[in-house]
Amino acid sequence: MSGTVDFEDVVFRAIDHVNELLPDALAKRADEPLGGVGSKLDSMGIVNLIVAVEEEVVRQCGAQISLADLRGNGASDPLETVGSLVRYLQGALAKP
Repeated sequence: MSGTVDFEDVVFRAIDHVNELLPDALAKRADEPLGGVGSKLDSMGIVNLIVAVEEEVVRQCGAQISLADLRGNGASDPLETVGSLVRYLQGALAKP
């Protein structure tokens, strides 16, 4: 990866793509739920978001990442909110 990547922008661009498919758009704010109570995404919506984020990571970072197996692994769910997804990407992909 080269340069500094704005991981919030990565997620927001993915949300823009997914919002094209949703009747009720996801908000681009940290506390927007992606799964569970209050989420605007059904299971297909989650899949679409995961694919959109993975594609945006490749586009902006030049890195491959797999988010499909993140749900339910560990104490916190990176796909719980927009903010948790951004933080996960920062931790997983940021340059040391």
